[in-house]
Amino acid sequence: MAKQRFGINDGYRGSVGTVIGYMWRGKWCMRARPRFVRNPRTQKQQSNRLLFRQMVALAGCMKLALRKGLHVLSMAQHITECNYFVKYNKACFSLDSEGRMAVDWEGLIVSDGALAAPLFSTPLPPSQGRDGGREGGQGGAIVIPFATCAPDERGSGDDEVYLYAYCPEAGEGRLSTPAYRRSQQVSITLPETWQGKEVHLYGFAVDHKGTASPTTYIGVLEAEPIETQRTVSQENNNSPSSSTMPLPLGKTHHKNSVSSRPSSLTFSPDSESQKNQYRPGLRWSCP
Repeated sequence: MAKQRFGINDGYRGSVGTVIGYMWRGKWCMRARPRFVRNPRTQKQQSNRLLFRQMVALAGCMKLALRKGLHVLSMAQHITECNYFVKYNKACFSLDSEGRMAVDWEGLIVSDGALAAPLFSTPLPPSQGRDGGREGGQGGAIVIPFATCAPDERGSGDDEVYLYAYCPEAGEGRLSTPAYRRSQQVSITLPETWQGKEVHLYGFAVDHKGTASPTTYIGVLEAEPIETQRTVSQENNNSPSSSTMPLPLGKTHHKNSVSSRPSSLTFSPDSESQKNQYRPGLRWSCP
């Protein structure tokens, strides 16, 4: 049975006779109703259905990033951004013994395209941020500096660079305000309700035509209450190790390839060489 929700002259959802009404990309559409519906119920088929439902639900939660990062490629294939996400991320999902979805967060593709990917570096405390980006330098924000692109690639200074943070426990994500590529810095502010939860951080760029760069998985962080204030002695601050510049990190993911940059670092209060880059209250690690 179909339901008319918007008036007699508007579209409808559901089936009427042999026709099914639905909305696609903001337009009301109709398609033929299948004459026969196969409903196999083997254990493997039921598992695939369960996994697919959870994949689609995750894509819906991440749609803010997908609309920016996958719009051009999804339009070229005449599918939605969420469908594109599910299609090219199948290898990142599996079911555990309890029927819950396990995700390879490091391998997810939330953006893709021919644009050069920014080379993201280690996170900086808000006090070290510049006001070059539209959001950079704001108090409480996670600030990520980046190089414009690899030497053998090209990118415009007017390209917009985004950060996308996703919290699996909260089931929601946050897309940063864009920063221009020429600013070499972008920042994002996380909700207070995410405190103590695992957060995965991704980065990508989009040009004025909507073409995006491949996804860069920047790392995973956990925001924790600041119980003790850690300080660095003047001797350590003046040492060469404490003034080390941020290193490029993360992995850039394309649906056809994965390229890695040196990034085997774990940021913690015990890392003397990174204390000047460590933000108290955040435990940060990168792939």
